[in-house]
Amino acid sequence: MSFLHEEYGTDAEIYRKPFSTEVIADCGDPRAHEVLATCGFVKKTVPPHYVWHQLPEGLPEEEQAQRATRAACLLRARGFDANVAEDLVSEEAIAAVRGEVRRHRISGAASSSSPAAGPVAPPARLDTTASAAPAAPSTSDHRSR
Repeated sequence: MSFLHEEYGTDAEIYRKPFSTEVIADCGDPRAHEVLATCGFVKKTVPPHYVWHQLPEGLPEEEQAQRATRAACLLRARGFDANVAEDLVSEEAIAAVRGEVRRHRISGAASSSSPAAGPVAPPARLDTTASAAPAAPSTSDHRSR
């Protein structure tokens, strides 16, 4: 069994399983597993080494896309190199997560002493082959106004 994130050299890959309706997320970092669980992915295992996440069966395609996009955006906001398959990108979810990340920063979460505690800036542009969310304005832009 091989995982796409290992093959592509990324932290996480979210995609539709070939010839299936299953949406899979694979990653190696336990902190990424937490993000996937909060986005509705269910942890699956084949002991002793294989762990992945899958969206529940029966979700409408739009709901799958929203959850997959949200997961990829939140992973990227936390500094993970995460990709989402082009057929699972939801523009609505990108806009919602962008607003959520901005609100989270404004609330002071990014001022924690731990650099991993707060979100980091999402990538500069939407490129569904490499990133999940467009960039948010820097906090210095907000302060200069």
